[in-house]
Amino acid sequence: MYRSIIFISIFTIAASAQAQTPFRNLEDVWKYADEHNITIKTVKYEYEKSKYAKYQAYCTLLPQVNTTGSYTDNLSLQTTLVPSSLTGGTSGGYKTLQFGQQFVYAGGLNAQMNVLNLQNCFNAKLAMQTEAMNKDSLAGAKKTVYQALANQFYSYLLLREAMRLTEASMLSADSTFQSVKEKFNAGTANKANLDVAELNFKQLSQNFSNAGYQVKISVNNLKSLLGMAEKDTLEIDASLSQSINADVNVQTWGEDPSVNLAYWRTKLTKTQYNVANMAFLPTINIVYNYNTTRSDKTFEPFTGMEGTAAFFPSKFWALQASFPLFNSGNRVFQSKKQWLNYKESVEQFESIKKTSALADANIILNFNKTREALNLGKEMLALSTDNYSHVCNRYNEGLASLDDKLTAFRDFINAQNQYLNNMSDYLVQLYQYKIRQYKF
Repeated sequence: MYRSIIFISIFTIAASAQAQTPFRNLEDVWKYADEHNITIKTVKYEYEKSKYAKYQAYCTLLPQVNTTGSYTDNLSLQTTLVPSSLTGGTSGGYKTLQFGQQFVYAGGLNAQMNVLNLQNCFNAKLAMQTEAMNKDSLAGAKKTVYQALANQFYSYLLLREAMRLTEASMLSADSTFQSVKEKFNAGTANKANLDVAELNFKQLSQNFSNAGYQVKISVNNLKSLLGMAEKDTLEIDASLSQSINADVNVQTWGEDPSVNLAYWRTKLTKTQYNVANMAFLPTINIVYNYNTTRSDKTFEPFTGMEGTAAFFPSKFWALQASFPLFNSGNRVFQSKKQWLNYKESVEQFESIKKTSALADANIILNFNKTREALNLGKEMLALSTDNYSHVCNRYNEGLASLDDKLTAFRDFINAQNQYLNNMSDYLVQLYQYKIRQYKF
């Protein structure tokens, strides 16, 4: 019915549904959506997961320590043939021997630390920047959802105002139609006047009926945004006048999530370029290893026992280095590709900054333009209302014709529709202004 905002409104639903605290202003709706909107919740989870990914990347910079332990029960020792001469026998013969003990205990410790692995360092930095970027992604998701919610919220207020005005006009149109109908039956009014009066009444009745259906559809749309079920109660306790008079005079812009997101994307692609270059550098690790074993004839690991009771340890430390010499040029092309990604992100960042600044300037211009148009629309509605009242008085006194009255009513309806259109344009700019002032 009106061009800038799709009329969506919220009314109290069935009393059997679960009670819901009324939304007294747009900020209450946003606050509720922060905890219940599925889009915001999903992006929150991604942000939380990026925190753990950052901690995981930091852990790669720490030493890695592992311990091992084993117990072996040799049910049957392997038999080996050895020359008899080795055991004091005659040469040329062989003797069967079994080596080892039935029970073997072993334990060990291995520690490793990267002394030089810049790729891990940059991966940790990459994880930190990813977390920051996901934080701005969350702000961007909130902004998108907030815009949809603001559209719904102000549509409700506008539709309530439209229904109030339409109902009053419809009653007046019905009264005029009945009066013209009586005059037509009496032969003092023509068929053209009757048709115009009936057309006015039916058009207003249709507008009022359409708004009623639109209310029911809009309730479900808003519930979907707020994560509510069909039977949940939804109530708004706010007025159009309070929302219009909200303080938007002070220009205190919040940070634009799209600009912040583009900034962190440049940081991210630069780090990815550095990671690609680190593939050309060697890695150096320090390794320490300690192992010990013991073999026994009987299973008595914690008491005195026959056989070899002592542990036989072995240990070493090592310095390991790995040098990437040739990889079919894969690392070279990967580095070049990441450099192009970085240049692209920088140019996009500069473009987004300019676009955001121009959009902010347009928000102010559009807000002032629609506010002036709304004030003018109010004045025109007041004038048309006075004119229609004046023509009605003259008509009752016999000083104005029925055509004059119908024409004045049509002018009044046109002024009323223009006022609602101006209000619609203004509310769009109002919530754009408020969102830019919001600190995400």
